[in-house]
Amino acid sequence: MAEKYWQYRTCKSCGYEEQRENEKLITAFESTRKWDSTCPNCGEKNVERSGWALPDLDGELLSVWGKDESLRLDQQDEDILLAEEANIDLLLHGVSSKELLPSKRSTLLAALCVLIYDHTPEDEEDNSHMNPDISSRVVAELKTRIHLFHELDTEYISEYIKEVAYPRLGIPLTNM
Repeated sequence: MAEKYWQYRTCKSCGYEEQRENEKLITAFESTRKWDSTCPNCGEKNVERSGWALPDLDGELLSVWGKDESLRLDQQDEDILLAEEANIDLLLHGVSSKELLPSKRSTLLAALCVLIYDHTPEDEEDNSHMNPDISSRVVAELKTRIHLFHELDTEYISEYIKEVAYPRLGIPLTNM
């Protein structure tokens, strides 16, 4: 039996709360988890709040997402959403995979740069949330794939991310 993921919403008009279960592939993508039906209590469409439990990234989700230009995990900041230590191996595999669309591989490359940024200490302040070993591992892996920075679109890697990640990778900051 496939694992189910909860989604909830509260009607702004009457306060009615409802929830539903979705399959992994429905919940994972922004366009497929849309819940546009009217409130069963009052018939309105106004939602006060809503939320969902997202499935963890796995090979199946990465493959489906990576081969379909229309699918988004999140409308904005997909790279930040993907930049989790638990995803490093999947990100590295995906960024190197010719089976995935170049645009999706670019997002994965950006996520790997976010990991470098997130785990590179700026100064001696409290960096307890950082793990420099993660940054070092991603830097070492990307150095073996440095050609990807020329092959893929790096336009969507934020400038502040580049300012930290690129020097560690040996990529000049000029002409960013």
